[in-house]
This record gives sequence, C-alpha cells and structure tokens, in this order.
Amino acid sequence: MSFLVGLAAAVLGNVVIGTGQCLQKYALNKLQRDWERTGTSTARTEAVAYSSNVYSSSIDMRQRGSSVSQPSRTVESKRGPLPRYTSKTWVLGLLLNYAGEVCGNAVALSYLSASVVAPVGIVSVLVNVLLAERLLGERITSNQKFGFTVIVAGVACILLVAPRSAGATDATQFVYMVQTSGIALLFGLLYVVQLLLVLVIRNGRQSLFVYVLVASIFGTMNVMVSKIMTMYVRLKMAFAGLPNPADIVVYGAVGAMSSATVTLPRALVALVMGVSVIGQESFRQQALGKYPVMQFQPVFFATYNVVATLSGLLLFKELDGWMHALVFFSVFSIGIGLILYGSRFLQKAKSVVLPSHIKLQKDNLLKSQ
Repeated sequence: MSFLVGLAAAVLGNVVIGTGQCLQKYALNKLQRDWERTGTSTARTEAVAYSSNVYSSSIDMRQRGSSVSQPSRTVESKRGPLPRYTSKTWVLGLLLNYAGEVCGNAVALSYLSASVVAPVGIVSVLVNVLLAERLLGERITSNQKFGFTVIVAGVACILLVAPRSAGATDATQFVYMVQTSGIALLFGLLYVVQLLLVLVIRNGRQSLFVYVLVASIFGTMNVMVSKIMTMYVRLKMAFAGLPNPADIVVYGAVGAMSSATVTLPRALVALVMGVSVIGQESFRQQALGKYPVMQFQPVFFATYNVVATLSGLLLFKELDGWMHALVFFSVFSIGIGLILYGSRFLQKAKSVVLPSHIKLQKDNLLKSQ
C-alpha cells in the first residue's frame, strides 16, 4: 500500500512540475518577443529625438556664428528583455514546479527509493512536451514520437528492477544508515565537481550537457537531503527520541542525543538545501533560455536519473546482495542506454516560428473574425 501511495504522489507531482516548467519557458519566450517587438520602435523613436536635438543645436550654433557641427547617428536601445520575475506566468510556473517537488516527490521519497522516484520523472517530460506543442509551437515529429517511446521503454526497465524499500523502518536502522552513508564525503566531492563545471561555463565552453550536469548534481543533492529528512520526520512520529540526522553525521549517535536544539550541522543542512535549490533553478533556467524544451528536458531527465539513482543506492545501500546489484546495474545500463538513444531523436526539435509577414496576416485574420 505504501508503494502505491508513494507512486501516486510522484506521478501527480511530476504532472505539476511538467506544467510549471512549460509555463516558465512560455513566459521567457513571451518576454523575448515583447522586447524584440518594442525594441525596434524604441530605437527609432530615440533616433528621431536625437536627430531633432542635433538639428536644433546646429541651428542655434549657426546663429551664434559657430562652424562646429555634430555628426548624426542612430541611438539603439540597449535595454534587454524585462527580468523573468516580472512575468506572472513565470512566477506561477516556478511555484508549480516547487509545489510538485514538495507535495509530490518529497512525499514519495518518504515511501519509495530514489531509484523509483527519479525515473517517474518521465511523467514531467511527457507533460512538458505535450504542452510545448500547444503553447510554444514546438511540433512533435514522427521521429520524436519514436524517441519518446524508446525513453518510456528505458524507464520501464529501470522501474522493473528498482528497489521497492523506502530505507530504514525503525530508529536503529535509521541511525546506522546515516552514520555509515558517507554523505558528507559524497557532498564534498560533488561540490568540487560543481566548482570545476562552473569554471568551464565561465570560460565560455558552454554546452547543453554541461548545464544539464550542473543542474542534475544540484538536484541530486537536494533529493538526498530530502530523502533523509522526510524519512526522519516519518520515523520521528513513532520514535520521539530520534536524533537529528545532521547531528548524527557530525557528533555520532551518542553525541547527537545530547545536542542543542539549534546546531551548526543543522544550519549547514539548511544552507546545502538552499544552495542546491537555487543552483538547480539557476542553471536550469539558463539552459531553458538557450535550448528548446524538447532538447533540454529529455537530456536533463536522463542525466538526473543516472546521478540521483546511483547516489541513492550508494548512500542508502538499497540493493540486496551482489546478485541483486548485478541484475540491477545490468538492466539499469540497458534502461539508460535506451533513454539516451531515444533522446537522440529529440535533438532536432526546433520551435516553429512563422515568418513575420505570415504571422501578421494570421493576426489580422484573427482580429477580423
């Protein structure tokens, strides 16, 4: 029963996430179009005003007997599109995105393994693509439909062998799991990798995969912390004396029992979650501003799946023995291979943009009806 509850929460949460991400992309496109439409008229207005001032100044200077003249030039507007937070649609998409994460995936993580919750994210991809066709003009071709079919098959392979356990079921198991997880070492390594990737982006070596990898690692860190905290909250209801997992990592089980209400490890956990959320959203928005949704979303999904699933299995030791590990990684590799293969058919997705004269005729026809 708990498995079905967690699965339902993950599916509904990802429907909301896919809707929110598409609304954010729609808002960004609209801000860009509004700027391009008003930028030209603004530049022309400033150019006319500047020419008038130059002409008036020239007459005034000639009346004073001066022979100095000023060359005419065109003043172009250097203002870019309005900030994304000025769009109510973008803010709504952001709220939906995190509502799906908190009320959907976070709840699911308290019942399911991260290796189950992460693949269910395919629901957000499908919702995103279907809405992108209607709202963003990103046409779905037959090749892309085939690609999505292959991706769904890859996800089915992963779900088939993914662990069904949610992790610890009592206080003793939880304390042992946190103590032996090595989460501090893993997060330290991930932050070093993030620093190197950000330096790569700053040096101008930008690519879709680099943005996706940075966003995926930030998302994975957030999932790992959320998994532990939701498990802690669930077990805390039954075991009132259960120590905080952040204190367990730093002070050990005995030291955590006598720790204060507010400690440095707990503050660090809050900082890590804040940085992870902001970092993931920042690089995801940068990628959405540079690449079509149909290119970004499947690649992000595949990369996030690999990083989150492997990190979850490593931290929480959810595989039952070597045989289970062998079967899982074999089928998991096939599933990821199918996801990556299917993503190749989505890379040619382009937004359908009508020529300006056709779009103008279409708008006039709509107004006349």
